[in-house]
Amino acid sequence: MGSVRPGRRQQADIDFGWPLLEQVVELDAGRAMAVRDHDVIAVEAAEGTAALIERAAGLCRAKGWTLLKTARADHDPTSDMPTIDVDTIERLAKAGGRCVALGTGRVRLIDKAAVLTAADRAKIAIVGIQ
Repeated sequence: MGSVRPGRRQQADIDFGWPLLEQVVELDAGRAMAVRDHDVIAVEAAEGTAALIERAAGLCRAKGWTLLKTARADHDPTSDMPTIDVDTIERLAKAGGRCVALGTGRVRLIDKAAVLTAADRAKIAIVGIQ
């Protein structure tokens, strides 16, 4: 979505993790997960994305992990839609994340232009997944 593209490792983690995340969200067990080198580092629970990012940073000291985030297929987009904002990108950069994969139409970018600018500045790829 921005000017930074996912690297080969991040794309492999998206390909690996996305089918898992789709199952997790359909079970109402979380809306996000952190993945690195085909390992699920953390799954979001009631604590929210910010806490997931902090937990993933503590569990994976290596940089380059990927944040995957979406909502259920039948999620009502007018209520409690998952979001990503500039703060999310800044937290992700500090935590060593280098890519965000978002469910297209299922995750709202709060101030999209500012989010994409922050991601480009931090060299974080943002990818929309159908």
